[in-house]
Amino acid sequence: MERRTFLSVLGMTPVIGMAGMTKNFGQHDILQASSIKVIDSHAHVVDSGKPVLQMMQELNEGFRLAGFDAMCYAVNTCEGFHAIHRNLLAFIYKFLYPDQGYVFASLDYHLPGSNTPEWDFRLQAERLIEIGADGFKMYEGKPNARKVCGNIPLTSQRYAGFYDLLTQRGIPLALHIADPPEFWEKDKASASQVASDWFFADVTYSTWQEIYDECIAVIANNPKLRVILPQFGFLRSDQVEELMYRFPNLYIDTNSGGTFDHFGSEAEAFARIVAKCPDRIIFGCTGVSNDLARSTANKSRRMRENIHGLGLSAKGEADILNGTFMSLCPQKPVNKEALKRYATSIKNSLEGFPARPDDQATVQRTMEVIDFIEKL
Repeated sequence: MERRTFLSVLGMTPVIGMAGMTKNFGQHDILQASSIKVIDSHAHVVDSGKPVLQMMQELNEGFRLAGFDAMCYAVNTCEGFHAIHRNLLAFIYKFLYPDQGYVFASLDYHLPGSNTPEWDFRLQAERLIEIGADGFKMYEGKPNARKVCGNIPLTSQRYAGFYDLLTQRGIPLALHIADPPEFWEKDKASASQVASDWFFADVTYSTWQEIYDECIAVIANNPKLRVILPQFGFLRSDQVEELMYRFPNLYIDTNSGGTFDHFGSEAEAFARIVAKCPDRIIFGCTGVSNDLARSTANKSRRMRENIHGLGLSAKGEADILNGTFMSLCPQKPVNKEALKRYATSIKNSLEGFPARPDDQATVQRTMEVIDFIEKL
């Protein structure tokens, strides 16, 4: 019996071959699409260490030069103690540029005292939603981040109230599924991968299958929770099709090397998925970048050329570049007083804490960020 996939069930068949698409890549001016608003839904907080206002102004200029009308910080405070101030920085950006900023906030694990009842994950989420979080990012599905968070299973009861709250409030969750499976294979490890702590083939890390199964269980057990899989979930095209068929509240973010041009033999299949369900595809581009105006601008242009080369209707293209995201995240302002209360709670957590020498710089920078917030 033929396997029923997301596309086949909808009666969708390939109408665009990669040969036809490829001839369009780079050979047309994307000014035709320039009137369409572009929202980058996937940017990580990269702290330059510069004075906060200067840093925010430079970020805004960089995003503008990269061709974005708005951007969303997908925060990953779970990554380690060095990341404890990233929610604060993301909310500052959104406060300063309310029409151009969104925040997918992240849960706190590494602040002193964060493993206490008052730091319950549901309570944390309520506080961040009050500030103005548009969604949440769970980087906890990334093996190295998961490890430093205590390897808490994503299906743990500790998260149950958090998932329930997001479902009740209609707030989306960007759920990071593991990493590419080859990151667990020693014979395929690269020097840069190992240097970045992205090699997971030892017993201190969860396995790919373990994390994948937990992520799918979270989606299945919370059928009304709107979940975004960043970077196509690092999955094969048939896996993406099957998941999109099984879970109507599942969305895909495109934040990869160039949308299609790095997928090799799978390029046509992924392009077809994007072309046939633009109302479930979200444009994500930046990821981690120290050079928004140059490297991100080049990546953004290439991704937009690839999307434009699909021959979508104007609405379909607009859905991918902004409409799908905006339908999930009606823009809301930052509650300045709630942000100040959150900053104060972090300050109280850190004051008097005998941080290790390696953590002193993070504490100092966090206090600088809090001081900026207190003066807003």
